[in-house]
Amino acid sequence: MTSSSEHTPADTHAPRHLLISREGETLLSDDGTLHYLTGIGTAEPLTEDAILARSVIRPAAYGADAQKNSEAEVHVLYCEDETLAQVAADLNNPRVHASASGFRYYPVHDDPEGRAHYATALARRDYLIDMRYSAYSGEEAPLGSKGIRRTASGELVFPRIEPAVMALVTSRDGERVLLANNRQWHPNRFALIAGFVDPGENLEEAIAREVYEETGLHALSTEYRMSDVWPFPRSLMICYRARVDENEPIIHHDGEIRAARWFTAAELREAIAISEERGNSDEDDPAKLELPGTNAVARRMLDEWLAEKP
Repeated sequence: MTSSSEHTPADTHAPRHLLISREGETLLSDDGTLHYLTGIGTAEPLTEDAILARSVIRPAAYGADAQKNSEAEVHVLYCEDETLAQVAADLNNPRVHASASGFRYYPVHDDPEGRAHYATALARRDYLIDMRYSAYSGEEAPLGSKGIRRTASGELVFPRIEPAVMALVTSRDGERVLLANNRQWHPNRFALIAGFVDPGENLEEAIAREVYEETGLHALSTEYRMSDVWPFPRSLMICYRARVDENEPIIHHDGEIRAARWFTAAELREAIAISEERGNSDEDDPAKLELPGTNAVARRMLDEWLAEKP
């Protein structure tokens, strides 16, 4: 078994192997990004190893190299937790280690392709390991030849995907954004409005409802911006900008939000600069404005908006 510390091997057509443990940990290079194995993995599979070992992800299209990388395959190998640590030791490479905090802190800006692979592998792991039985009949649903679970009576058990929406709420002129503080957080942590899609709603209706429930503001317009996988356990986050009348009163109808505040680009840039300077040494300081971390799609939404401001 060999390994590669680069995001993409020199031969972009050569398959790479992504190792994921039962707890969702993987191998990382010393820069904090995914470490791929470039030989046949020797990890002991969990169950139904023939299907697990054939789990294949094609790279997402990111940046100028998307065309070049479009034929490369990533094969996912699932293993027990102790096996991951043993593989890391067997590599005998001081620049490679087994992760300890997993996907929750994976830097979306540094390696978006790797993060997409990682998220997909975790989502498949949830289906392969946790959805072995039908939620309706309780029958066991073994994996079929195409990797879809089916009970003996013929019921198909498909992977579950739970759509959620996120809104970057802006003023009418687009010069300020409204961020909210959840009651479960310390008082100076602010993020975007988000929530799950209700049955019978389309995405735009879900955005408008979430904005109104959490702030009392009516969405004048919505615009799709991006989406992201959040595999805890199986969410797909669909992100919009929502424009509102900033003169309307803010009312927290659903009780989840403690406060909501309008911010300018200058205020957000200052908060980001302070956070980068101090690092995590004062992450519990209630006086410091805490914004979504660089692993979150909410931060991508904020950064996109900030890039439009001089």
